Amino acid sequence: MQSTLRHRLTTQLEMLMMCGQLQKTRFSEIEALRYLSNAIAHLDSAQNPRLGRTMRLDLAHEAMYSLCRGAVYLQELLPLDQDGSRALILQVAFELLELTVVDLHRVLNAEFRREQIMFNPEAVIFESEIAEMVELTGKALDQAKKSYPDWFD
Repeated sequence: MQSTLRHRLTTQLEMLMMCGQLQKTRFSEIEALRYLSNAIAHLDSAQNPRLGRTMRLDLAHEAMYSLCRGAVYLQELLPLDQDGSRALILQVAFELLELTVVDLHRVLNAEFRREQIMFNPEAVIFESEIAEMVELTGKALDQAKKSYPDWFD
């Protein structure tokens, strides 16, 4: 039975696959739904003020990454485990979801900041950083509903 969640590869994705940046993977609807479910659950938890700021920021980032990884997975692709694969997934997914370059830069800058925080336990995390990632992930989820409505059924 052919899944309605799978999508055809674009030329850009085929090039990334040929260059060894992405690899073809076996598609499972359950796995596709797991990515979406994780994104929604992490986003919800990131908005819980009872959790600490570090946890909430991490959850907001993981929500975005899970959504983006899922969008790429719908093309039957996943990244190879190498430096820069997280940023690549974000970039590819933002294009697939037809999100703005401005928002992509906001997410990539937030990812850079997140890495700085991970290596400095003394770093101060601002509530505005969490709010920005929550907003961006919410926007990406809304766009994913438009781009891949079957994923949400």
